[in-house]
Amino acid sequence: MKSSKLKTVLLKIFSFLMLVLSIISCRDPFEPEIIRQDLAILVVEGYVEVDGESFISLSRTSPVRDTASVVFESGARVFLIPESGTSFWDFEESEDQAGFYTLEGSFDPNQKYFLNVWLSNGEMYQSELLTPIITPDIEELGWLRDEVGVEIFVSTNGNEDARYFLWTYNEDWIFNAGISSFLIFENGGVRERREEERVDRCWSSTFMPRIVLQNSARFDGNRILERELVRIPNLSEKLQRRYSIEVVQRAIDQDAFDFWEILRKNSDDIGGIFSPLPSLISGNINNVDEKKDENVIGFISMGRSSRKRIYIDQADVAPWRVEIPEYEFCNLSMDTIPPELASSRFRTGVEIPARILFDGPFFLGYRGASRECVDCTLRGSNVKPEFWED
Repeated sequence: MKSSKLKTVLLKIFSFLMLVLSIISCRDPFEPEIIRQDLAILVVEGYVEVDGESFISLSRTSPVRDTASVVFESGARVFLIPESGTSFWDFEESEDQAGFYTLEGSFDPNQKYFLNVWLSNGEMYQSELLTPIITPDIEELGWLRDEVGVEIFVSTNGNEDARYFLWTYNEDWIFNAGISSFLIFENGGVRERREEERVDRCWSSTFMPRIVLQNSARFDGNRILERELVRIPNLSEKLQRRYSIEVVQRAIDQDAFDFWEILRKNSDDIGGIFSPLPSLISGNINNVDEKKDENVIGFISMGRSSRKRIYIDQADVAPWRVEIPEYEFCNLSMDTIPPELASSRFRTGVEIPARILFDGPFFLGYRGASRECVDCTLRGSNVKPEFWED
């Protein structure tokens, strides 16, 4: 995966964590008395790869009713040191995203490490000792078609050192606009679109809409067989043409498993009586000054992850009927737009030329359609992902 794509995926990991944390904080009608400092709890999240690109994200929580965007913690020094303390490796803050720190390198998986976070305000935090865990390979990433849709599953085999698993995944798919047009209005006239200007097909994506965990010790031989990751329901646009999913498998320790399990239960059972309280969510990051009673949320794991990607074509699951609500009422305009009126109809971009009309050899004009129906970039991107295979 290219660095830019990886950074996008990692940012989605952090956004998902922040979404879960914001959801579990919204419990009505209970109105707790919250002191101001509790509204800016530091959130530290990430994964340190022993061989590859590692990421750490830093931010602050916000009040329950605060609709402002997430406050990212910029200008921090984030670095990794071995238990021996004989060296260190600094993370670099992304130029594209404040509060997002990355490090490319290789580290001895037989050593243990600390992650240190020094904020610009002088506060210092340190993780508990990190023990790298080598993740077993994904044995199978497959899918099954049934009467309600398509199930994506993963199989792997744990061992004495890797029993607890967390899976993240990124989905990408091609979809078509409601009405295909290869025409564009430009400089007072209509011309054909170039390949890079196409808006009839786009790519869309989603990242880890649910937390998926499993303890392999529950099964004979530590074998996890066909653990469901995603279910694509019938009529979904994801399988209109071609769909891809990349799964990242990480073996984590029991403490990390418990942390993510709390988040999972709260995201699956919002506000339930027996749901774990948000106060139970802490993690393995602490303020270096033990005298300061300051909350910090987050969990850092370290190891070597395993990943795999598969593609599914529409032909593999045919027949597959698609319904896209945004395109349900898309139609071409009923009237013919003569060339002399093209500018008045298309210059605002609200309507886009979609068809050229001829009567035999005679050019009559155009028929248009709304931009919402023609321009798929309103719902996705017409730039092919770097990893995509046709």
